[in-house]
Amino acid sequence: MAAPGRGRAQGALRVAGLVFVGAWLLSGALQAAVPFWLPFAILAASELEFLARGRRESRAPRAAGARASALERRLPGAPDADLGWVEATGDDGETMLVAAASAARRRSRPLRLLVAAVALVLLAAAYRADRRLSWSSLAPAQRLRAEQRFTREASVVAGRPVRVRCDEGYVFTGVGSDAAGVAFPRRGLAFLEPGICRTLRRLAFEGATAAGADAGWAVVVLAHEAVHLRGVLDEARAECFALQEGVRLATRLGVEPARARALMRRQLDRALSDTSVQRLDYRLPAECRNDGGLDLRPADPSFP
Repeated sequence: MAAPGRGRAQGALRVAGLVFVGAWLLSGALQAAVPFWLPFAILAASELEFLARGRRESRAPRAAGARASALERRLPGAPDADLGWVEATGDDGETMLVAAASAARRRSRPLRLLVAAVALVLLAAAYRADRRLSWSSLAPAQRLRAEQRFTREASVVAGRPVRVRCDEGYVFTGVGSDAAGVAFPRRGLAFLEPGICRTLRRLAFEGATAAGADAGWAVVVLAHEAVHLRGVLDEARAECFALQEGVRLATRLGVEPARARALMRRQLDRALSDTSVQRLDYRLPAECRNDGGLDLRPADPSFP
């Protein structure tokens, strides 16, 4: 039988998962940062563990009954009813005290059905919300218009005609490659992760407020790949130039200049504080500062 603490932990995990899904539905920042299937994967794992534990517990009373087949049980009397012991007569006729088999605690079936129904409703709502926020939910004409806009802006940064496409099939970007964008300088072509495309489109066509908290990051990704298309192959230098180009890029996409600079400043602070191994190649060099060797506008006292 599972320990009581383990059961409580599993119940707490289930409740926490449902609460997280509810918070995900109400928070645009969570929806942008966490894929909708993740909390449900946690809930599914918890339910599978519960089913497996239930099967193990259901076998335990049968095993105990088989071991006690040689004993003639009787119901406990008043003197021993509260002590957890019952009298039993063995094969030799002697009376002995044995521990009473504990009754298996049964879960409330209606409660389990209610939890499952709530989880399914939340899953459906989260899926619909995720579809509304996804790049694939847009009409083909909307996606084409957005890609044309990204292409124009990337060409300005690159200083030559280039093309930008959204990687709808996640061939070059996404979880498998851990890349938000990929550039092919010799072909003058860059691919962006669909989530980045969706955020950039909201920024360009719906305004900075609609774009959400990831607007600055999406601008940096587009600028970074455009800098690669300019011919800068080093990741660290490209990141430094992207932060600076991102100010004017965000402004052209409709962000007020002061807010555009604030967005890039926030991205600069994040880049400077990022010490992860995955971002080692993108770590900003010492020259990436105001009036430094990588300052694109040394006459401008502000940076980036």
